[in-house]
Amino acid sequence: MKPDASLTPEYVRHAIEEHFLARQAELHPSGEQTKDGRRFSWCGDLFDFFVEGLAERLAASGITFSQSFPGPFRLLDEEQAANGDHVRRFWTTVLSHGCPIARLCTYFFHRHDRVPLPQLPKVVAYPPDHLAPETEP
Repeated sequence: MKPDASLTPEYVRHAIEEHFLARQAELHPSGEQTKDGRRFSWCGDLFDFFVEGLAERLAASGITFSQSFPGPFRLLDEEQAANGDHVRRFWTTVLSHGCPIARLCTYFFHRHDRVPLPQLPKVVAYPPDHLAPETEP
């Protein structure tokens, strides 16, 4: 089966950003719990909260991921700034009815000394044949 031509890398990126914004709206202003009282003990719990339900939401459009979103959880790297800010990058391939339509790099911004994320995770979309830096010659 051929993928839907309207399902571009940018379409997927935008759909994921909308999901992140909807999840952010569920957070208490402190960023440490949801408005309905769910508490987070570390930044990883909060990141998991942001991606919860995303695969199910996109599956309705025939979109799946080669691995659980945000990617194979094969940590490409973690950059650590002197001020305590950290960023991790995760890669995944997006499929439409089993055919690759995009490669995504998800940037997870966090700090190890506090639960709230300094900024929303960011997704950058590439064509499906884009090689992740660790696989480039």
